[in-house]
Amino acid sequence: MKDQKIRKPGVVGLFYPASPEGIIDMIESALGQERVMMKDREPGIQVYGGVVPHAGMVYCAAQTVHFFEYIRQSGQKPDTVVIVHPNHTGYGPDVSIDGFTHWETPLGLVPVDREFADLLDFSVSDEAQHGEHSAEVLVPYLQYFMGKDTRIVSVNMFSQSHKKAMMAAKKVYDVAAGLKRKIIVLASSDFSHFLSPEDSVVLDDKVLNAIFRKDGPGVEEEVRKHHVSVCGYGPIMVMMEYAGFRNSKYAVNMLRRGHSGEVSPSRKVVNYISLLFSEKSM
Repeated sequence: MKDQKIRKPGVVGLFYPASPEGIIDMIESALGQERVMMKDREPGIQVYGGVVPHAGMVYCAAQTVHFFEYIRQSGQKPDTVVIVHPNHTGYGPDVSIDGFTHWETPLGLVPVDREFADLLDFSVSDEAQHGEHSAEVLVPYLQYFMGKDTRIVSVNMFSQSHKKAMMAAKKVYDVAAGLKRKIIVLASSDFSHFLSPEDSVVLDDKVLNAIFRKDGPGVEEEVRKHHVSVCGYGPIMVMMEYAGFRNSKYAVNMLRRGHSGEVSPSRKVVNYISLLFSEKSM
């Protein structure tokens, strides 16, 4: 179509394989490895979203597939997946959407829910996506687990204050309600970077404790007070506040945690955690 505006993949062959077969093989290998740790879940629990890593697939697929496999097994089919992610490049405004109609990966094109994105009334910046990997790396998982017709909206957060997160969460909630869209929110974030496994767990637990007690401002406070290198703490706060708008008694469950040293042995690792936000505990 003449009016298509396609976001071409920027980190293909670096963060995930360059061929469809390579992507599928890597995801299915992770599923096979992790299957024994995927406990049976209570059916019918409404999922609001989750926190998933955005590192190279070889390093964090083990954690990421837990969330997406839960969604697949639940039978929950969202109309739109809202990917809230950090800005690593410094391009673009505080909070933005892109102007694309589709995102492309080796698995094909994924449509953007333009009606939803435009109603969010954020600044439109394609530049903010230039070289940014933190939403792109999740798209192949969406294609594999949810199908190629699932629409996406990318919310790029350069400013990660709780104030900005609350504003973004309210807009996402209001637009979804107004359009009667069934959505899932994905908060794209890795946890502590380039510390020993022992030290990084101590720091991550400070942030996790704020998440589990549903203290959005506390997440920002812990990150800033203890200099915790959780790169997507803004998106995590969006996920928390959105879940709170859906249900003040929402539940948070940890699905899987690990680190890069489990794949490539090192004394300085990056931590990866997947969390599920739902109407009640599993």
